Order: sequence, then structure tokens, then C-alpha cells
Amino acid sequence: MLNNILFTSLLLGIFFIVSKEESIPSVAVKDYEILDLVQKFYDSDLNAPTGDSVLVNYQGHINLQSFNDAASAPLFKKVDTSIKRKPTFKAYIDLMDNYVTEVGIREYEDEQERNEIDRFLEAVTNTTIGKDFYDFLKSKNHPFVASKRTYFNWLKQLWFGTYSRAKGVPDSSGFEHVFIGEIKKGEISGLHNWYRFYYLESRGQQENFDYKGFIIKRFKTMASVKYSWKGYFKKGGSFFIATSPEYDFFVYTLCFLFRRGSGGCNIEVNGCTASITAYELHQNNKVYIGSLFPSIGSMNDKCKRYNSGLRKKRSSDDAFNLKFD
Repeated sequence: MLNNILFTSLLLGIFFIVSKEESIPSVAVKDYEILDLVQKFYDSDLNAPTGDSVLVNYQGHINLQSFNDAASAPLFKKVDTSIKRKPTFKAYIDLMDNYVTEVGIREYEDEQERNEIDRFLEAVTNTTIGKDFYDFLKSKNHPFVASKRTYFNWLKQLWFGTYSRAKGVPDSSGFEHVFIGEIKKGEISGLHNWYRFYYLESRGQQENFDYKGFIIKRFKTMASVKYSWKGYFKKGGSFFIATSPEYDFFVYTLCFLFRRGSGGCNIEVNGCTASITAYELHQNNKVYIGSLFPSIGSMNDKCKRYNSGLRKKRSSDDAFNLKFD
């Protein structure tokens, strides 16, 4: 009898613990809805660089296995300085010195850093893209938009809530992994934003950052590249190019909420296909963004047409070597 009581108590305890663990609500969203919303984001990306304010110099092709250097110059030939004065870029830049690169070292947030997080979230959520994303969740009766405060708090937890990747200390967050980059087990982990790449590249020897060459290139739309940072290599890292912080933030959030797991989140960016992989992470009964990264799809006629003069979305590709992959 005593054993039965103890066993029942144990089961109830386990149920209580499990039932407290947060989860992402399951809300049905069709593939075409994701494609349409991502296109809407792209069309209304008002903070995105325009014209020739961003120029890319891909240089040599390199494969995943190679440790050679196929690029003698930086990837970004030009990024206009006016970009950093745009509100969401400025808020993003303010966050870049808040993190310890190496995992396994505890991250601390002071009041200034917490305020910078709030300012970034306020900046991106007040953009057209941020409002379109909120309206989309509202149309789906998503619990995360029960109120504006609920929406803000969930974005803050998913992206900026800290958790442990190594040694059991709070050393990471979804934002740090995706938008800043980390060093783990002797390799670069994460870092899937073009402006962060440019920022590190522009600081030269101060960051010991070196672009090695491209693996896949899609005009001035997206790329997968190899590089080193602080003596550590990234075998292959992908990101969109000449997008705003809010575009990346909400495309990634969209895919995280509705297409987590190995199946991928299929999108198009200026006619070029990509698939975003999203993984959640659970610690201390809370759910966070663990990782998000884009994989570039095969070259197709639509991608060529949209990016080679027949349809120019935001910018000219004249500075590119238009050799298709």
C-alpha cells in the first residue's frame, strides 16, 4: 500500500512538473501564408538599404572542407554609413557589445543593457514589418498576442531569455546565437545576420575577422560564406543581405513559431528560395529560441530574373560577378 501511494505521488509530481513547462502553441498556418507574409515583409522593409548603399565583393569560391583563403579583400566592399543611423540598426548596434563570445562564461545584464534590449524590441515592433507580424498573429488568434504586453514579453523571452549552452551557467540566448555569434567547442556557432558580419569585418584586427570566400552566392540577396573570427573558423554561415534588422527578426520569429524542426520553413527572398531551420530549447520549464539559420535553395530562373535587371527590387547588382551557381 505504501509503495502504491509513493508511486502515485511520484507520478503526480512528475505530471505537475511537466505540466508547468512552457510550450509554443500549435496554430495552423499554411505554407502559402508564410510565403505571402515574408514577401509582404520584403516589400515593406522601409529600413532596408537601397540602391548602391551596400556593395558586395564575393571573390573566390570555396568549399566546406577547405581551409584555404579565396578572398584577399572583405566581403562587403561598401556599406553606407547612413545605415547605422536608421532606428532599428542603431538599436541593434547598441546591443553588440553586451555579450561574451565564448560559451561557458556567465552572461550578466546590467540596467543599461536591459534598457537596450527594450529599446531594440520597441524599435522593431513599431516598424511596418513588426505591425504586420502582430496583425498576422491576431488573425490567427495566437495566444502570444492576447495583449501588446503579452506579445512584447514573449518576444523578449524567446529571443533574450538566457539559458545554458555549456557548463550549466546562463551563457547564451537566441539573440546572441543568431544575431551576434558565439564560439563553442573551437568553432564559430550561429551568426546569421549580414550587418553583424559587416560590423565585425569593418573592425579588422580588433576582431581578428577574415572573410575566406563564398560557398553559395545569390546576388545581393543572400549568401553562404566561410570566415574566421578570433582564430576560429565558421565552415559555412548563411545570411540575407541588405535587409533590415526587423526583417530578419520577424522572418526568423515567424519560422520559429510555425515551422520548428528539421522540416524547414520554406520562403522566397527577392525570387530566390531558402529554407529556415528553427529549433527550440527548453530549460527551467521555459522555452527559448535555440537556433535559427537559413539554407539557400537551388538557383532558378525567377531568382535570376529578379536580380539581373528584369526586375530590380531595391538595388542594382552591377557590382557583382553574375556567374550563377
